[in-house]
Amino acid sequence: MDGYLTSDELAERLKVTRKTIDRWRKDGLPYIKVGRLVRFEWSKVESWIMSRNQK
Repeated sequence: MDGYLTSDELAERLKVTRKTIDRWRKDGLPYIKVGRLVRFEWSKVESWIMSRNQK
């Protein structure tokens, strides 16, 4: 499922806290900014998570 998600939507989908999403952003979780809004593209998030699990 592709699309852009808010931090809260992503946290809910991944079953983690919003704080975890913010920490992951600092660690390189891909996101885009639309004005002041932060959005996440689901396919890029999945790829990022998979690459971290391989380490």
